[in-house]
Amino acid sequence: MDLIGIYRTFHPVSTEYTFFSAHGSFSGIDCMLGYKTSLTTFKKIEIISSIFSEHNGIKLELNNKRNFGNYT
Repeated sequence: MDLIGIYRTFHPVSTEYTFFSAHGSFSGIDCMLGYKTSLTTFKKIEIISSIFSEHNGIKLELNNKRNFGNYT
């Protein structure tokens, strides 16, 4: 299938986490997977902090390069 973790591909040495336990532990339990061949489709990915939940969100921006042909 050739799937990759998109966040880890864009941020190979990052230490951000998506889950914070009440006991003080941190985990990266949430992830987004994509096909390696679609890597150019992804523009940017980041973890969005939340003060209302123990889970943080993940924001994925896509390249919006569409070829609709020449219309004259």
